[in-house]
Amino acid sequence: MPLNILHLTDCHLFRDADTELKGVCTRAAWLRAIAAIDPQFEQIDRLIVTGDFTHDDLPETYRPVRESLARWWPKTRLTIGNHDVRAGLWEHASDRLEQTADRLVFRDSVGGWSLIGLDSHRPGEVIGELGEVQRDWLDHQLRRAPGLPTALFFHHPPVEVGSPWMNEIALADRAELGQLLDRHPQVRLVVCGHVHHESSTLWGTRLVLTTPSTAVQFVPVSTTLEVDSVPAGYRHLELHEDGRVFTRVVRLV
Repeated sequence: MPLNILHLTDCHLFRDADTELKGVCTRAAWLRAIAAIDPQFEQIDRLIVTGDFTHDDLPETYRPVRESLARWWPKTRLTIGNHDVRAGLWEHASDRLEQTADRLVFRDSVGGWSLIGLDSHRPGEVIGELGEVQRDWLDHQLRRAPGLPTALFFHHPPVEVGSPWMNEIALADRAELGQLLDRHPQVRLVVCGHVHHESSTLWGTRLVLTTPSTAVQFVPVSTTLEVDSVPAGYRHLELHEDGRVFTRVVRLV
């Protein structure tokens, strides 16, 4: 049986449940997304959320995240985004994370795949970075299981996505990560958020995917931030033990 994963990202919640971001009530949008995936619960092996849980950067904003995911919590894995706060995420989700140096990561082996979550948060900045210590940790994890197809999950994409303004705030150490992954061909897939739209890019031998936000959408190809009118969404991933990947984006119409 293939491994079935749902990827959600960029919910941008506020402590005040009614606050809007660019005309969207993010709390209501997040709850609609959770309601939409709930009928799939029995068929899904993992739910992975790649950051920007908050937009107000307040630790208490993580409480409604955990409450809304109560049913899904044993299947949930998390990574941090640029709008997040490590202390707040750790306070409310330490049972879904581990610490390496000052970074919050996860490791999971399921369905014939290795799933690794990384921390691309650079405090106080929008741009992302994994850093040398975390890259060394990743290198060690990959050397432990060279024959196991592997998927990486983190917030900032390591590839250009068509928008110059977004490319400037993506992953700063993408070249160093690429050199590391060239030594580990078992990494078949990289899944990210941050860009608020879907994309698919072949990066060497690896497929890099981005997923729509559960709230505000951005125009995919633009020179400045432009809000898109397309519906919010999430991504379904079907991973096979032989390394094949099938995926689709589901829009919340």
